[in-house]
Amino acid sequence: MSINIAVLASGRGSNLEAILEAIAQGKLDAKVKLVLVNVPGAGAIEIASKYGVATAVVPNAGLNRKEHEEKVIAELKKHDLDFIVLAGYMRVLSSGFLANFKDERGFFKVINIHPSLLPAFPGIRGYEEAFEYGVKVAGVTVHLVDEKVDHGPILAQATFNRAEDDTIESFKARGLRIEHELYPQVLQNIAKDGVTFFKRIKDETAEAQLNQGTDRETARR
Repeated sequence: MSINIAVLASGRGSNLEAILEAIAQGKLDAKVKLVLVNVPGAGAIEIASKYGVATAVVPNAGLNRKEHEEKVIAELKKHDLDFIVLAGYMRVLSSGFLANFKDERGFFKVINIHPSLLPAFPGIRGYEEAFEYGVKVAGVTVHLVDEKVDHGPILAQATFNRAEDDTIESFKARGLRIEHELYPQVLQNIAKDGVTFFKRIKDETAEAQLNQGTDRETARR
């Protein structure tokens, strides 16, 4: 079954482009109803236009958090949405915002991708902190958002190995490629089977493998 999503972004929109390209190639059964950005001139606007997707610019400058979120909610409520997908959206969502998008099981219908194997290395410097710590296996997490930052039920994780000659730039570039594979794949799994969670990380490979399968519990959207 196809899902309707809105994508929230603040920057260049590389994960947005990966999602839209997966849809265009028939790999993701979803419709992006809206791309909303909080930064005028963000690259995500151009990407959305390239794929013919509606956009909304809701700047946060000069507004307090509540005022800005009310404007964002108003834009989102104009559309029949199954999920809100965060793709480099550099705003922490309040519990008041999230309460507008709760499903019948009490989960928030907001999905995020984070550049680490959560719960390790939360925050915007996930790749940098993992690299500085010296991890041998790094990764990416897709999760449902809750009231805590970089927290919430994990939908999938994928890993990649750190190469001996990695620089922070090559390390981050490898992680970004994994993000672009994982995010559309997780969304397609949701479109096909509903939301699924897993209990623990199992894979320790260099491939972008979903940590799903026998060790999971399923919650239908």
